[in-house]
This record gives sequence, C-alpha cells and structure tokens, in this order.
Amino acid sequence: MMNTEKKNTIIWHALPVVGLLVWGALCITDNLWYDEAYSASMVSQSWMRLFYTSVVDDHSPFYYSILKIFYHLLGGGTQFWKLKLLSLLFMEGYLLLGKYYVKKLFGQKLSVWFMLFSILMPIMSVQAGNVRMYAAALFFTTCMGLLAYDIYLDATPGKWRMFCVVSICTVYCHTFTMIQAFFFYLLFLGVLLHRKDKQKIRAFFICGGIVALAFSPWLAVTCRQMIQRMQYDTGSTAELATIYSFMDYCKEWFSALETPKGPVMFTGMGICLVLGYLAVDWMRAERNYGPAVGMGALGLTVLTGGLISAFMNNCFLGRYVFSGFGFLMLFYAAGVSRLKQLRWKAGILTAAAVCFLVQYREEIILDYDGGLKTFETFWEEQVGEQDEIIATGPHTMFMSVYHPDHQYYIYPYKLYSLPFANTDSLTDPNQLKGGGALWYIAFAGDTPQFATESYAYEEALAFHYMYYDFVIYRLEAKE
Repeated sequence: MMNTEKKNTIIWHALPVVGLLVWGALCITDNLWYDEAYSASMVSQSWMRLFYTSVVDDHSPFYYSILKIFYHLLGGGTQFWKLKLLSLLFMEGYLLLGKYYVKKLFGQKLSVWFMLFSILMPIMSVQAGNVRMYAAALFFTTCMGLLAYDIYLDATPGKWRMFCVVSICTVYCHTFTMIQAFFFYLLFLGVLLHRKDKQKIRAFFICGGIVALAFSPWLAVTCRQMIQRMQYDTGSTAELATIYSFMDYCKEWFSALETPKGPVMFTGMGICLVLGYLAVDWMRAERNYGPAVGMGALGLTVLTGGLISAFMNNCFLGRYVFSGFGFLMLFYAAGVSRLKQLRWKAGILTAAAVCFLVQYREEIILDYDGGLKTFETFWEEQVGEQDEIIATGPHTMFMSVYHPDHQYYIYPYKLYSLPFANTDSLTDPNQLKGGGALWYIAFAGDTPQFATESYAYEEALAFHYMYYDFVIYRLEAKE
C-alpha cells in the first residue's frame, strides 16, 4: 500500500492543478458586475486618462496598468474573460507560493493544508475570477510575508532586494493593503529588535526607507482622497458602521457578501475559531511564532478599518483585507496539523468542503447567468448604430462596456471620475442628437419620469443579470 508520505507528495503536486480547474471555471465567461466593469473601462482608456482617473478616484494605477498591458497583449475587445484571466494567474501564483515557499519554510504538511484550505475558502473563489486588484494584492502580500520569515531565518542581500521590490508592489495594490503592509513592517521590526540583530535591523531600515520613498508620491494622493471623501461623501459619513456591519464583513470573509449563505458563514466562523486556537497551540509547541506576525497585521488592519467606518467614514468592506488571507490560511494549516486524530481532521475538512460546494454553486450560477445573452440578443435585434442610451446612474451605465461605441448619457449628472466611454451628463434634452432611437436603462421599479413632458415611454425589455434586475424603456418624442 502507498505510504502517507507518498500520498502527501501526490496531493502536494495535484492541488495547484485542482485550484486552476476550480477557479478557472469562473474565469471563462464575459459576465461582469459594476466594479469589474469599472476595471474593464479603465483599461480601455488612454494612459493619461487612466492615471488621471486613478488620481481623482480611490486606487493607484498599479493594478490597472498591469491589467491594461495584459488586456492589450491578448487583443483587447469586449471579451472580458481575458481580464478575469489575470486574476486567475495571480491566484495560481499564490498557490505556487504555498506549494514551494511554504514547503521550504514550514514543511510539506503545512504546504498541503495551506493550499487545500485556500481552495476550499469561499472568498478565494469569489476573488479568483474578479476583475479587481484583490488577487494581485493577495499574491504580493503573501510573498512579502514569506520573504520576511525567510529573511528572519537566513538573510541574504538577494532576499532583502526581493523583499523591497515585493513590498513596493504590495503597498501600491490597494489602500488597505498599504495599511496592512505598514502594520506588518512594524511587527517585523519588533521581531528583529527582540532578536537584537543589528545587521538585519540596519537592512530593514534601508529597505523600509526605499519602500516609503517609492510610495510617498501616492501617499500624498491617498491622504487627499481620504480627506475629500470625509468632506463630501455624505452618505458614508451619515451612515457609519454599526455592530451589524461586522456581520457583513463576516459574510464576505466566510461566504459571499452578494450571495450570503448563513450556514456557510457560521460554519466558516466556527472553523476559524477552532483552527485559530489550534494554531496558537502549534506555535507554542513548535516555538515558532512566525504565523502570528502575519495574523497580527491582518487583525490590526481589520481593527483600523472597522474603527474608521464606525467613527469617521463608512468606507471599509470585508474584501479590503483579502490581501492578508494568505496569513490566515497559514494559520489554518498550522492549526489542522496540530490535530492528531484522523476523524477530527476529516470532520473539519468535510465541513469546509460542504461550505465550499454550497458557495461555489452560487458563484457558478452568477458567472454563467444567462442575462447577458438576453441583453445581447435584444441589442442585436433592436438597437441601431445611431441610437442613444440614457441611464439613471453609473450602476446601470456599466452595461455600456459591452457596446462602448454608442453614445450614452447619465441623468442628471456624471461622476467626474467615471471612466465609461462616450458617456456624458444629460442636463438638457437638446444634447440628444436625435439620429436614432432613444433608450432608457434602469433598475426594476424605476421609470423615466424626468422625460414625461417631452417623451412617451414603453417597456422594451426586463431581464435579470448577475446581482441586478434591469429594465429598458424605449422613449418616443411626443408630437
């Protein structure tokens, strides 16, 4: 019979392939939700417009620049699976970090559990096909953490240089990833000071200075963005986070915010508590507190985001700390490896697998939603080249990414940072060119009341797509 070590080696080799297949199934469709459509629009802009929109919006141009290059290398167009593929590649790179780097630092057993729980964690599937910067942030943050531990064990100039480069990439991924990297640096410094290794401390400050200098231009932009948001984003400041907001965070971490499953969320929270306790026990027994540094950075970032949303500006979402979930998966791996009885391992693994399957089914349904086909069929049959489209706001306007050559309007105003092509603010009916039909797209329940004096309207199409129920009206000028 095959011995345990050989079985573990086979599983160790197989898991990255399993991850590629599981996550890949979510990356071969063109279905996008609003934030993904925003990314798709960003990469279709000129470089100057891309940087300008980043400066006046919330995120740095780092991810969008990589996405734009990748998108055009694959031919561009409106086949958006190309954009999802970049997130899949970052997620696969993250799994390979788990396969090789976690094995090098913590052994093959923890490497296997790290990869397995990463695949079974519902939020990983959500972000694997998400056209956003979170998969890239996960990869760079995990790599930064593993490099720090490697440096702690055996520092070399090459590792310090790599740590510096990866740290710069990390802080440029996302504002809360930058905050998480800052906390990680503080904790890493504390470890080095405790060890009293002057050579490593000196190298740390050199590396930290380079990273700070490299990020300083964008730090000024970030501070300005946060100040402006607190001054003008009245919705976020009026509705500050409450204890109920924590449940939204948990939905996103252990289930999915848009399609939450209560049993999945609570089971995931239970697994987290059990494996967290066992991970602490593993660190005590092994006298290895490396995983605690990453978890400390993750926890402090969650605390910071929660406090900002509770007292200043309701700007924190659960996905904003996703970049630190590699640290959580290492904690899981350490915890489950502490279990001695097979039945307890099997029980936890079974619970995690059931949660994954329930949530994964929801993600598959979303990504293969037939609403896009309904919309495209309508467009092909009804919409002419000279037709114009009006939307109630940016969250209905995002469908414009599928046909960016038409003229679009948002009533009554357009955000200055909105990157959707050929989109203007509609403040005067005389803006309409009148060369073709006029369409109005809104969420279900909304009607074009603003146009009733000059236009009659009739419903042309109602359809469900992703998280939304849309309705499209045809407007006809009154005589």
